[in-house]
Amino acid sequence: MTAKDTKKQEIVQAAIELFAAKGFRGTTTRDLAAKAGVNEAIIFRHFVSKTELYRAILEEKVHQNHDARYKEVEQLAANPDIRSFLEYLGDQFIQRHEQDSTFMRLLLFSALEGHELVDMFFESMAIRDPMAAYMERQMNQGSFKRMNPHLAARAFLGMLVCHIQIQEIFGQKNQQEFDRQDAVKTFVSIFLDGMKAS
Repeated sequence: MTAKDTKKQEIVQAAIELFAAKGFRGTTTRDLAAKAGVNEAIIFRHFVSKTELYRAILEEKVHQNHDARYKEVEQLAANPDIRSFLEYLGDQFIQRHEQDSTFMRLLLFSALEGHELVDMFFESMAIRDPMAAYMERQMNQGSFKRMNPHLAARAFLGMLVCHIQIQEIFGQKNQQEFDRQDAVKTFVSIFLDGMKAS
């Protein structure tokens, strides 16, 4: 990696932290320059606008180990044990966002500010949506009842996203902490078995 690439990466990392903490509108190029330890002019040498910088953040976060994770999920999805697969997926998702909630924060700020990052993110996800593909495959095999696979995927992932937002973004883990494996098993059980007592 060249010195120029290294500096560009440092600016992106500084922007990730600041945008996640203060939002797109709340972050100035002066803030970015101070955080990255560069002159403001250096930022514009690498990125012609804050929007281009935001796009670089999206690329960084969406594609960070994306191909490796995608292949791993695809291999595990071939396992006929649905419960084990969903528990593994849920555990990985929650663990990743517990360790780094910046991308979740970026998406929330972007949605509230009406920034194009949200559209960019969902457009990139639409290209490859392994969870919806998995749901559809289970429906075709008769394991799940027929419904919209994208909505089914959203229902499952929605529990995980909501849990992360409440615990990490809203800070409720300071009030009540949950064991990650217990939380995942509960969400998977609700998704597969429902809430109705047998």
